[in-house]
Amino acid sequence: MHQKYVLITGTSSGIGAATVRLLAESGFTIFAGVRTELAFQQWQQYHHAQIIPLQLDVTQNTAIEDACKEIAKTVGENGLYALINNAGSCIGTATELFDEADAKHLMETHFWGMAKLCKACIPLLRKYVQTSGSSARIINIGSAGSISSFPFIQFYNAAKFAILGFTESIRFELAPQNIYCSAILPGAVKTEIWNRAEESITNTLQQLTPEGALLYHDNIVSALQLSNKLENNGLSSKSAALVYKKVLESRKPRLKYFIGADSKLMHWMVRFLPDSLRHAIINFQLKFKKTL
Repeated sequence: MHQKYVLITGTSSGIGAATVRLLAESGFTIFAGVRTELAFQQWQQYHHAQIIPLQLDVTQNTAIEDACKEIAKTVGENGLYALINNAGSCIGTATELFDEADAKHLMETHFWGMAKLCKACIPLLRKYVQTSGSSARIINIGSAGSISSFPFIQFYNAAKFAILGFTESIRFELAPQNIYCSAILPGAVKTEIWNRAEESITNTLQQLTPEGALLYHDNIVSALQLSNKLENNGLSSKSAALVYKKVLESRKPRLKYFIGADSKLMHWMVRFLPDSLRHAIINFQLKFKKTL
């Protein structure tokens, strides 16, 4: 029986870390990709035979190349069973105030890092298919923000929309090779990413000019309050990790998996309501003020 090796990025905390632990306890061998030396050392100290820590900054080409060489050396002729592109970050700001370097880094993390890892790992996934006579998996992590946007996190939404489109395209492309591609679209989950978004939004509020404060302050605060409310009612990382495991073990995975009642509700709204009504519902919750 072939060993099921899985590479997961963004595993220092949140859903990524919970998924590593769950899958390792379920018999998978996990390459736990992390960006920092501290996170790498934390996984080393975890001392689990099924977890292989891997320092992997998905925004750096050399890091991707080095990581994939190490994976190839470890898996040998067995190949790689699955790639889960989970690394992510979030910034919150008004569009006329965004920092280009921050926005580009977000897109590098969410989209280009994902795309480059898919490119690098496809030969390893194909090797698993060839030697096992079975199928392999690519799972890209979008969000409810892949189908419906939220104000002041425009680059996060742009990246998540791109992830879903990319995943659907390669699903057609790689299905003839028995590599199944899926996107998991979580709603509110209690993870560190929203703390980072809140820090970014707080920084934006502090830098507003008097004119900018009149235009944006109250509405940014309203959006942040709604986001915090959703997060407080969100799923745990462990609950989300169970869906990751479900997709890995599914004989024929679907394209899209929605996690959480809010994500499923948004999917229903996008499918069955006109945009004008969906926007009216979101605007009612946001309670934005006219500023001009």
